[in-house]
Amino acid sequence: MLTFALSTIGTLVFVVLVLNLRKPEKQAQHKITRLYDIKSPQLKREMGALLGPAIVAGNCVQALENGDEIFPSMLAAIGAAKRTINFETYIYWSGAVGEQFAEALMERAHAGVLIHIMLDWVGCSKMSPDLVARLTRAGIEVERYHALRWCSLGKLNNRTHRKVLIVDGAIGFTGGVGIACPSGADA
Repeated sequence: MLTFALSTIGTLVFVVLVLNLRKPEKQAQHKITRLYDIKSPQLKREMGALLGPAIVAGNCVQALENGDEIFPSMLAAIGAAKRTINFETYIYWSGAVGEQFAEALMERAHAGVLIHIMLDWVGCSKMSPDLVARLTRAGIEVERYHALRWCSLGKLNNRTHRKVLIVDGAIGFTGGVGIACPSGADA
């Protein structure tokens, strides 16, 4: 009986290892060569042709650097939201910055703004469950992307690394910033 139990456990361990160590899906390995400078009018025409609708005049892009510039602009856009906020982020941690964003989002939800948040399960692991619960109680739809499971360890890096905030379909933020206090700052 002991031999049967040990062989069963050994087989299960082997199956779990094989499932988790197999190669992931094939990745595209095509390097895209850059044909146009970012300010080239030809790039604008090509992007309009590739993406479907033409790129129209009247839009502007402003580069913001680090949290000192990005966070106030994002919070101002959230505070001015009238209809919708769609927010997807890899990093959202509890702390002073996380609280500022949560308060702004909850205030807008109470004002009737429809809010959807997508949080990466791994990247947002430092976000307290209480903070998520408060957002949900305020009427905000909060989804966690790809929870880790024992049978999916081989897909550990299948994460949403996006950092996107879209307010009323008119103002958008994207880039490399996560919602977290800077290193060494008061959490």
